[in-house]
Amino acid sequence: MRVLPLLAIAFVWWQCKQTPKTPAAVESAPPAETTLRGYFSKSDQGALLRACPDGKKYRVNDATRLLDSLYEQACMPAPIPGEAVYAVLTGVLSDDGQTFTVQRADTLTSKGPNNACLGWEFWASGTEPFWSLQISEAEGSLFFKDIGLEEGQAFAWSAPKTDGKSTWTYESGDLKAVIKKAKCSDGMSELEYNYSVELNIAGRKLRGCAIRSGEPMPTE
Repeated sequence: MRVLPLLAIAFVWWQCKQTPKTPAAVESAPPAETTLRGYFSKSDQGALLRACPDGKKYRVNDATRLLDSLYEQACMPAPIPGEAVYAVLTGVLSDDGQTFTVQRADTLTSKGPNNACLGWEFWASGTEPFWSLQISEAEGSLFFKDIGLEEGQAFAWSAPKTDGKSTWTYESGDLKAVIKKAKCSDGMSELEYNYSVELNIAGRKLRGCAIRSGEPMPTE
């Protein structure tokens, strides 16, 4: 009798109908984009992003091919070798979370008191000649820019000699900055600062005004 073989064939066919088919290939979702802000810098070791506010560091791959030129522009007119600039970058993180591939540069500009996202103590500046000095323990440096000479230099962080209230003296290499709590005018605007600065760098004496972190910005 052929009834049993026919039943067996029918049973196998029914099982095949019940088993869902597996797709030949499952498409994986593209990596999710993320936006990071922080300090972008370049050196012989490559590009680096130090994110704010946690300070985590990421190696940077540039898919835009624009970061080199944008970085150079942000460092002008007095670049400091290896200096950091403020950046807002959009891209994707590697699986291990160590590398950030940049797909869009939203912002790349020089640091200043208004966009600084890592800690700093004082931000000083002067006119005739124009210069600026950023003092930051978090970044481990004192960053001096001579705008007129179009030169910049970073000095290693050194804790100040201070009474904690009215005078702070920073010394590192050829740089000495004495900051005093005293009303100060930059001579170019109506802004009134709460701190004055006397700067001696490689024998040059400069004067200016300063802003202290955590205090209100100067007003007219």
